[in-house]
Amino acid sequence: MTPKPKEPEEVYRIIDRSTGNSVGSYSRAYHDEYDFESVEQAREANCHGVFQDKEQYAIAKYRVTYELLDGDVDYP
Repeated sequence: MTPKPKEPEEVYRIIDRSTGNSVGSYSRAYHDEYDFESVEQAREANCHGVFQDKEQYAIAKYRVTYELLDGDVDYP
């Protein structure tokens, strides 16, 4: 049975305007989060309000798609 393909989803990333690089926000799960569900969630990702500075940080919108590379990678 073929699994139903996931629909493309949209995510938002914080971009440092001075470098053009994605910026992560520290998470309680002990790693940095890069993908957010909304612009507001990305802007509020830091408890000190660092990402509220619109001149320093841009919010980019991405579409994430899924492509099947190999239907069975755990061969018998």
